[in-house]
Amino acid sequence: MRRLMAITYEDEIRAGRAAEEIGRCAEALLIDPDATSVAICERDGSLRLTTSRRPDATAPWSEFWGTLLGAVMHGGEGAELLADDFPARLRLALVPGSSVLLLAVPASREPAVLDALSPLDGEEIACTLPADLPRRWDIEGLSFVG
Repeated sequence: MRRLMAITYEDEIRAGRAAEEIGRCAEALLIDPDATSVAICERDGSLRLTTSRRPDATAPWSEFWGTLLGAVMHGGEGAELLADDFPARLRLALVPGSSVLLLAVPASREPAVLDALSPLDGEEIACTLPADLPRRWDIEGLSFVG
């Protein structure tokens, strides 16, 4: 079972720091470092999405995060398959000047991820990724370690 986690922060920089920490700890956490993304809600209300910058990062993960964030923020295809409160809570959390770390991890790794990020004082929003996501989300070819 795969979990979609969003760790929200009330500033624009801590989600980036959290992503760096996940990158450092990915092997110990048994998660794919490409299975992370950072969304920043700029002070003008626009959203900026940053995915892995590793030289061998997989393009499908970047595509997945863009599609997911678009669906959550604009009610696109697939948003209705996520837990009822996940899209709404994420939209409410992304206010100007805030940021969020998005992760897709095996459910068994969620506690370890939260423990690794606890010093940054984020708030978790999470749901289980359903098996019947739209084809264009194509997560089947993506690596979920664990």
